[in-house]
Amino acid sequence: MEQAVAAPSAANRRRTSIIVTASIAVALVAASIVFAASAPWYFVFKMLHVGAAVVWVGGGLFITICAVLAELADNDDQLLQIGHWAETVAGRLFPVMSFVVLGFGVAMTMNGDIPYNQFWIIFGLVAWALSAATGIAFLGPESKRLNKAAAEHGPKAPEVQARLRRILFVVRVDVALMFLIVFDMVVKPFSY
Repeated sequence: MEQAVAAPSAANRRRTSIIVTASIAVALVAASIVFAASAPWYFVFKMLHVGAAVVWVGGGLFITICAVLAELADNDDQLLQIGHWAETVAGRLFPVMSFVVLGFGVAMTMNGDIPYNQFWIIFGLVAWALSAATGIAFLGPESKRLNKAAAEHGPKAPEVQARLRRILFVVRVDVALMFLIVFDMVVKPFSY
């Protein structure tokens, strides 16, 4: 006679998820320390600079793709859920990552004796400032206003739809700008 296997409880799934995630994070940090220990400071700064950029740019791209897919599916509820996660996660994580990117970028230029008068550095700093300001001054507060309006008036309300479309437009432009920063940092245009 077969006995049914009980599905793990929600608490057990959460505990397992936390343990697995923490274990992977510890392994990542340990491997990163080993890598960093064998490298000059410039490359340690570069590793942290690029790692933070991956989180910032990749996270922005992921949110944008999810939003575009929900928009194409004409799924306002899903769009609002993405807006909620953008506020909850991106609103807290992306500003920190943008400043980590800046800090380690400055550390690289100082450690590598790289002059700041090069186009690629000037463009990167100006574009970084525009993107960081967009996220901090517009996207974060506007996402909060969107979520508040959606809770009060529902996802189909004109005000909610207008805020949502405005946010989606700005996010697309911001992600494009972030990719220009990445391309600028890799190619270093007008520097040769």
